This record gives sequence, C-alpha cells and structure tokens, in this order.
Amino acid sequence: MPRQRTHHSRITLALPEDFPQRLKRFQRESGLSWAELRRRLDVDPETLRRWRDKGVMPSTENYAALLAVADSFGLGHLFRD
Repeated sequence: MPRQRTHHSRITLALPEDFPQRLKRFQRESGLSWAELRRRLDVDPETLRRWRDKGVMPSTENYAALLAVADSFGLGHLFRD
C-alpha cells in the first residue's frame, strides 16, 4: 500500500518589526550570554546572529522556544504586544 503524503501549511507569525531590539533587550535583562541563549534555543550561532544583527525572523518553532525561555525569566512580555 503506498504511503500518503502529508502537506503542512506554514504558519506566518506577525512578529514585531523591532524584534532585533527586543531580542537584545531580552539578552541584557535576562543576564544570559549570547552563547547561553543559543544553547538554550538549540540554534546555530549564525542563526542567532542573523536574528540579532540582520533582522531575520525566527521560524515558528524557534520563536516558540524563545518565548518559552523568555517566559521562564518572566520576560515573555518583551516579545508580545
């Protein structure tokens, strides 16, 4: 019996335009180093650098992980309007 293919739709997040600034503020206020934040999010250093310096928005999965880390520090409001 052939396998069925499942097509997943992409969810588009409405992230704040000032996301890089909010990310930098979170890093400062949480006291986490960039290396520690990268480790907790399990992302490549280049990925975090692109979010921070180039304004590239994270994937849905990475944004959810970032919110979880931010919430654990009581700073989730920085990423929510």
